[in-house]
Amino acid sequence: MISSAFAPEAARQPDAAPAGLQVLEFICRGQRFAVPLASVRRAVLSARPVPLPGAADIVLGVLDVGGETVTVLDFARRACGRPTAITPTQQFLIVESNGFPCALVVDSIVGPGTAPPEAAWPAAAGSAGFVDGALHLPDGLCLVIEPARFLFDHEREQLAQALAGAAGDRH
Repeated sequence: MISSAFAPEAARQPDAAPAGLQVLEFICRGQRFAVPLASVRRAVLSARPVPLPGAADIVLGVLDVGGETVTVLDFARRACGRPTAITPTQQFLIVESNGFPCALVVDSIVGPGTAPPEAAWPAAAGSAGFVDGALHLPDGLCLVIEPARFLFDHEREQLAQALAGAAGDRH
């Protein structure tokens, strides 16, 4: 279901004002978030990832999705402050993050939409570097996450080393 705060693509009129940001809205721990639609690859049902030794605590493991290694990230740990225990009812939102396909563990996916141009988009939505902005919508607040900044530099380095180590172990 698409949030009423976002205008579905089909409802946009061709001669309308400038288009808003294309996003995919999701829920994690009862809070609304979105990612730019351009960063989204797909969504899949949750699964048990294979542990990845040497990776940062935010990395829950890796999965093979269509022949590609996808790193599973604990979105709730970073965004909500509490670690996730993966359940069958959750989904993995696979996004592109600095050349790494990453799966964000989310409770549910609301759907794609267009954030209206008139929605407030503050230049600085907070101190979290991975938050790109906050949409003040008629039915509440939605934080927009930038996947390319979700991992901290040291976590990206640890992940690259852990993935390289795992690939080396297979040969």
